[in-house]
Amino acid sequence: MKRWNVKRSLAAVCATVLLCVSGCGAGSGGNAPSAEVVVTLPPSEPETTPAAETEPEPETAPEPVRRGKLIGDNQDLLTDGQKEAIFNYMDRYYEALSSLEMKDLSDLFAASAAGQKAFHENSWEYMIEMRRMQKSDLRLNEYLYRMWILNVTEQEDGSVDVDMGEQSLLRFALMPEIIAEYPGYWHDFVLVQENGRWVLAGHMQWEGAFWNMLKGHRDEDLEELENADEVFAERKELLLSQVAEDLERREQMHIAAEEGSVNTGAEAGAKAGTGTGGQTGADAAGQIPLHEYDREAAVAYARAHVDERNGDWHDYSGEGGNCQNFVSQCLLAGGIPMDTEGSARWKWYGEALNDDSGETGCTLSWINVDYFYAYARDNSGSGLAARVDADFTSGQVGDLIMMGPPEDWNHMVIISEVVKDENGETIDYLICSNTTDVQDFPASAYPSPCRSLIKILGWN
Repeated sequence: MKRWNVKRSLAAVCATVLLCVSGCGAGSGGNAPSAEVVVTLPPSEPETTPAAETEPEPETAPEPVRRGKLIGDNQDLLTDGQKEAIFNYMDRYYEALSSLEMKDLSDLFAASAAGQKAFHENSWEYMIEMRRMQKSDLRLNEYLYRMWILNVTEQEDGSVDVDMGEQSLLRFALMPEIIAEYPGYWHDFVLVQENGRWVLAGHMQWEGAFWNMLKGHRDEDLEELENADEVFAERKELLLSQVAEDLERREQMHIAAEEGSVNTGAEAGAKAGTGTGGQTGADAAGQIPLHEYDREAAVAYARAHVDERNGDWHDYSGEGGNCQNFVSQCLLAGGIPMDTEGSARWKWYGEALNDDSGETGCTLSWINVDYFYAYARDNSGSGLAARVDADFTSGQVGDLIMMGPPEDWNHMVIISEVVKDENGETIDYLICSNTTDVQDFPASAYPSPCRSLIKILGWN
């Protein structure tokens, strides 16, 4: 049986986006694959959204859109039975995320694929339980997913390997008026015939929950893994315990902030394993930054470049992740200037790593999550003024959220919208991100177990 080796790339295609899943720490940070995983852009078709998919009768509320569709020119590469096996899986997946209730997967996987079934069951259960633990209502009111075939290979044993891209449009109950979007990511299905019908012998979806669940077994044949049920159940429970601990940590931070605790950030940072945390730079000295941060401009840039990369910058998606590079560009668009002075620097003038004060090369702080966190924490004098490990409920549009498991903070996103409840209390954020590319997606639905807020105060 196939191993899900991250070095495997798809067939050559004319237009590509390089997409990796987990760590966005180009250089020495993050845990993303170093090799390229290639995903095509969706085939051209008229723009549609979940709301536009249904034409309501006059004075009649439209039925919610909950379906998938196959698009593109390669549809004849699969039989109807093979398509049915894939869409049975996809529909069940989105039904589970819509209701946040687990679905039976027994009929989806071959009898010989017990390891794969255990892996998927625990991955789904992690996503469902993680979302149910949040303050926000993260059920899906509507979804429309589009899939296109990239490559189909029939193996000598009769199995069929199918590489596919997916774009999804989602309406969460949290904010039903907002369409969250995954512009495109990659699936690899392995299909076999069993009792006259096609079923799954394997599947990998390059999305964070699956990546986190597979940690430690990414190059293994899951059917050769002893006690797969126990292995993945243990991994699921560890991830969920990290979610619970992180929610408690953030709640204690908020209580301390409400009570006026001076060292809230430092204490929270130590608990999260992210560093000393707390007030930094000009803020630590009680000073107000000389220049304001243009939050709206930063978010406008983010929305423009979630999917369409800015060609003026190198794209690190296949080199550890583009998330920090993307966020750094957003800060620059919001007026935060590059910083080449002092001991803490933040710049990008080219791909070559260069930490000196000249206007050449780039610092790791521009492209690596850990190094940017250290820059935001330690910088004083000129450049960015920020507060790391801030009270999580104090975020504003344009602030940053660092994510990851506690042993590996590997992802950075920018807040595009603040979500408040009927009492005006912040309960969630919508975010934009590269690697995985998402636009206006609830931060609490993102599959990383832990989150930490970096407040952008301005610059000097």
